[in-house]
Amino acid sequence: MPRNPVIIFIVLLIWLQPIDGARSYIVDDDGFANYKTIQEAVIAASNGDTIYVKPGNYHEEVVLNKSVSLMPLLGEREPIVLKGDGKETGITITSDGCSLEGLTFENFTGPGIRVRSNGNTIKENVFEKDNPALLVSDSHMNSIAENVVKDCEGGVALLTNSSNNDVLDNEIIGGTVAILIRDAGKNSIIGNSANGSSMGVWLMNSSDSEIIGNKIESKTYGIWIFNSTSGNLRDNAVSRSLRGMYLMNCSGQEIENNSIKNVEFGIALENSNWNAIAGCSIENSTRAFGLAKSSENIITGNSILDTKDTAIEVDYSNGNRLQDNEIYRGDKGIIMLDSSANLLKNNRFQEIKWSLYVESSAKEGFNNSIDESNLVDGAPVAYIYGKSGGLIQNKKLAHITLAYCDNVILKRNDVTNDAIFLFNSNQNKIQENNVSNCYGIRMVNSIGNEVLGNHLLGNRYSGMFLVSSNSNQIVENIASGNNQNGISLLDCNNNTIRGNVVDHNYETGVWLNYSNDNQIYQNNFTNNPMGLQIIYSSGNQIYHNNFVNNKEHSQDMYGNNSWDGGNLIGGNYWSGHVAKGNPSENWPMIIKGGKTDKYPFQDESGWL
Repeated sequence: MPRNPVIIFIVLLIWLQPIDGARSYIVDDDGFANYKTIQEAVIAASNGDTIYVKPGNYHEEVVLNKSVSLMPLLGEREPIVLKGDGKETGITITSDGCSLEGLTFENFTGPGIRVRSNGNTIKENVFEKDNPALLVSDSHMNSIAENVVKDCEGGVALLTNSSNNDVLDNEIIGGTVAILIRDAGKNSIIGNSANGSSMGVWLMNSSDSEIIGNKIESKTYGIWIFNSTSGNLRDNAVSRSLRGMYLMNCSGQEIENNSIKNVEFGIALENSNWNAIAGCSIENSTRAFGLAKSSENIITGNSILDTKDTAIEVDYSNGNRLQDNEIYRGDKGIIMLDSSANLLKNNRFQEIKWSLYVESSAKEGFNNSIDESNLVDGAPVAYIYGKSGGLIQNKKLAHITLAYCDNVILKRNDVTNDAIFLFNSNQNKIQENNVSNCYGIRMVNSIGNEVLGNHLLGNRYSGMFLVSSNSNQIVENIASGNNQNGISLLDCNNNTIRGNVVDHNYETGVWLNYSNDNQIYQNNFTNNPMGLQIIYSSGNQIYHNNFVNNKEHSQDMYGNNSWDGGNLIGGNYWSGHVAKGNPSENWPMIIKGGKTDKYPFQDESGWL
């Protein structure tokens, strides 16, 4: 390229006149300067010297074993490119206090820059298709700032006891891991941008790290912390990842004011204890928070918006505090499974289809503190564990759970959002409640309860669903317009279903599966696709019911049940079936599945 003699002369004067003992050197791949390669200038230089590199292509591997600075000449804008083309490492820094600025590293099979020393500054460089861009091992107090990394296998890797390094304001595009910290502690990852990599930031066996103010759009993990303690994750923005933040085997992490958007999973903790998550925002996720086998964590003051599945799921996790969280618009709010001693307080749910559900295979899994300060669209949650006696009456509640409770009366309450849940609760009275347009009444392993005179209208599934619950009285309820069945029994025996109005349900009026020896009488089955369906069940007695205008009145398959009480008591009334007498003889009604009501009634409620 043409040369300006005046500029060259001035530069040579600068090079020949050291300031404070430091000298300057010029490298030019065209051979105009004293040195054609960078390594030649390094050999000639001393500690504290500066090597100016002219634009061009440099096909070499450089070792900086002196404390020197490499940079372009002032005003030079064309790229200075170290070409890999099969070579392993662009520059290896083995001396402390080096500075590299304004260089480009391309196509090295190993790292563009390898650091094995302390106190170096690496800034405003460009890396393309290296593996990784920068590799730092057993090195401390280095500054890696404002570099651009494109399509490298990895961006910045801090390994093997590297500490007190700053990775600041770098732009990393593509690759597998944008920033990796492994077996290294007390490093700061601040203000970086990672876009299109498989993982944004990955910490492994690394403690006391700061991850602050980074912007990450990665494919699988935004930030993944493994087997690490005492970190600070603050003010990061993660979007369009499979998982926003994932912590495994971690403790003492402070996770504050992070923004996570458009992800499958927001923040997940697995086998991680004593962490604090506060002030974070998770928007448009499938699942926002997940705790699995994680205890004594504090989740406070977070905002969760537009969750497709579950806002917070707690599995096999004990002693956590969930407080002052805001959950807006979504399917399920907080789900707790086999988890105990958790505190839920002052959480707010708005436009959540199902706000709270607690289930456990053991008694202690229901032993959680959930008080009425938790509100769903302004209505409180009632969660009662391990009590005998008591009355809840004339309240507007979003949710009621009785777990291991006996002799409690729930009367004339209006349940607005979830359901009335009974788990292992006996001899309770559920009377005259309105549980509509939500999830109805659900009973699991509960015996001897009276469910009387409740309104179960327009619920999303069955109006009432009993599982493994025996000897209950289900009497004079209205189960109408529910989106599945009016009343469902699964593995339930010796229950009485009497005097209920079951009409206009989406599938079946009353559904029995693997349920035996139940009494079903004096009910009105009206305008259902199927009035009464019994499958894999025996010993049930069905009589004195009105079946009116159902598309199919009944079905009885794979069991042995009685559809009448003999010629004195009679059977049921079936609209559309011709019978003579109350009850009739010789006018049998054939039930779908091959069973028979031998003594049907000719008139509706003819037994009266």
